[in-house]
Amino acid sequence: MFMRKYETVVLISPDSGEDGVHKVTSRLREGLDTTKGKEIRLEDWGVKRLAYELNGNRRAHYLYLLYLGNNTTVAEVERLMKITEAVMKYQTVVLEDRVDPAQFDFDGERKNLTEIAKRAKAKAEARREVTA
Repeated sequence: MFMRKYETVVLISPDSGEDGVHKVTSRLREGLDTTKGKEIRLEDWGVKRLAYELNGNRRAHYLYLLYLGNNTTVAEVERLMKITEAVMKYQTVVLEDRVDPAQFDFDGERKNLTEIAKRAKAKAEARREVTA
């Protein structure tokens, strides 16, 4: 059975802290689990400046989820984002229409980080080196 490849970006209130990020992460995975979606990669992009003020905030914590699923998967993930208090905004985009999960290279896709994730990872490692 074919699935679609989706990406969802979630903006989390910076006031919610690590607990808010953890709650959103667990809700995203819960949405995938209940609808038999398959997580490819979940990236934490960290706190970034927004282009415009949103809910009184100029910054937001970004999460990026790449996954395989169907319409039901997207509906469940977005429903959970709607009822999670820490979430300020989210957007889902279809990347590929017909993907066979049996033939899909999950390991290869997990290694291909987005450019934003690579920069966030390098920045975090630089901070660790300074404090060490």
